[in-house]
Amino acid sequence: MAQVIFNEEWIVASKLTEKTGLSDRQIKAFRQGAWIEGIHFKRVSLSGMETQRGIIWYNYPRINQLVQES
Repeated sequence: MAQVIFNEEWIVASKLTEKTGLSDRQIKAFRQGAWIEGIHFKRVSLSGMETQRGIIWYNYPRINQLVQES
């Protein structure tokens, strides 16, 4: 049986808020500004089709790296 390891690279908004203290409004502002879709965040639909309404996942290590380099 394959072993699945979840290393928290990709997290949802509630976990990002927990880790960073950013509000939903701040996360949305970053998504519309400094963060790049496909690098810092991505949308994943339950059907696997491309959508604007899917669950948004955030790449915590890349976001952290962006903050460190700023």
